[in-house]
Amino acid sequence: MTINIISTGSYAGEKILDNDYFAKIVDTNDAWIQERTGIKTRHICDDITTEEMAARAGESALEKLDIDRSRIGLVIFASVSSDTRTPASSFTVAGRLGLKGNPVCFDLNAACSGFVYSMAVARSLMADMNIAYAMIIGAERLSKFVNWSDRSTCILFGDGAGCAILENSDLADPGVKSSLAYKLEIEGDYLAGKYDSNRYLTLDSRFSLDEDKYPYIGMNGRQIYKFATDVGVKVVDKLLGDRGLSRDDIELIVPHQANKRIIETLAIKSQIPEDKWFVNLDKYGNTSAASVPLALNEVVEDVLSKRDLDQMDGKRILSIAFGGGLSYGGFLLRIRKK
Repeated sequence: MTINIISTGSYAGEKILDNDYFAKIVDTNDAWIQERTGIKTRHICDDITTEEMAARAGESALEKLDIDRSRIGLVIFASVSSDTRTPASSFTVAGRLGLKGNPVCFDLNAACSGFVYSMAVARSLMADMNIAYAMIIGAERLSKFVNWSDRSTCILFGDGAGCAILENSDLADPGVKSSLAYKLEIEGDYLAGKYDSNRYLTLDSRFSLDEDKYPYIGMNGRQIYKFATDVGVKVVDKLLGDRGLSRDDIELIVPHQANKRIIETLAIKSQIPEDKWFVNLDKYGNTSAASVPLALNEVVEDVLSKRDLDQMDGKRILSIAFGGGLSYGGFLLRIRKK
């Protein structure tokens, strides 16, 4: 049995804020933001919910497949910005997408590591519960938690959603054809956590159903940088080492899109060339749990589709994420010819 990614999708808000916008509301400028973060623009969703963004990302993945939607038996919704505490947003998303096969639905909050955690959980559940197809979504509307007068955080975050549809090879319907020109097999995963007693990355747990009282995002950027650049290398070493793989086996790394300097430092510390690290944070900013699936969809649609499949056959895509908690982890994908 293998678990394969057979389709991806994404959605980002139609409103785009460039760095010049922030120069008008806080003491900053385009050059300063790009130099320290690598971000040029970020998408904002003023008029739709996190659940609606998730549904649109899910629909964009589904429309690439000829699949009976009732066959999807699992929906995991990764987010820190769900619209309700209960019921879980995954139920609403499943309903909007017409998934009528009574899928297992639940939300997962592991901050920016949420999608990576969800992939590992899905892989296990699909095997243990004989689930043929699963939908994993990371979606965030972080703009509702941003303190627009705080220069250190308001420039960083954006809204968006990404989706991956997974297939259990032992239970797959022969009539469902992957939207990919190759097999993308989930070969392994690694999850870990570290109690953050200093609360370096927070979204206050104060309970409120009043949107005007939502707490703001708080972050100690220097400590998060140190944490991310340490654990990111551990994830690379763990995923490759457990399988006897080398750096040369990597086709591409899809990291959480937090900050340009973090990715540059990870490239140096891991001894993996920077040109193997996919980056799209310049367009989206930090979208927390949506970051990895947004990037993965772009990799599938715009990067791998232009490369020689014969040369990629057997190579790996490695994804890394790190976030509040402090949480971290990753997963490993193997590219194979059909």
